[in-house]
Amino acid sequence: MRTVDVERTIPAPLPDVFEWLTDASNFQRVPLVRRVTLVRPGDTNSHGAGAVRLIVTPLLRLTEEIIEYDRPHLMRYRLLKSVPPLRHQEGSIRFEPVPAGTRVTWSSTFEIDAPALAPLWTRLALPMVRGGFVMVLRTAERELRGA
Repeated sequence: MRTVDVERTIPAPLPDVFEWLTDASNFQRVPLVRRVTLVRPGDTNSHGAGAVRLIVTPLLRLTEEIIEYDRPHLMRYRLLKSVPPLRHQEGSIRFEPVPAGTRVTWSSTFEIDAPALAPLWTRLALPMVRGGFVMVLRTAERELRGA
């Protein structure tokens, strides 16, 4: 298993950053994201705990479930299904107020589920996963600055 960690400070209030990043429908405006579908709404919030969402990009198709939703500080998720197949330990997005806005820390631990060379395929996938997180955070920052 390998972990991708991305940290970025977004110059916007904590509640706004939390709401933007936990509402996966916003990801449709991220470059290379083709489609986002809320498969099942969450227990108390449509994108909260219990929600299942499908995210489709040219290289990945992910079905993930929100397993913890602590507004406005933390969202944790796990993959239910993916193409290509991934073994996923957990992902999380943490939010912390700072003088410049909101510090976001996005972390995901995974590996490519391959019969051979899984560590190599996983190492090759790391920049793609990191790049995806960065694109989502950049889009959030751009849109929240204009708000």
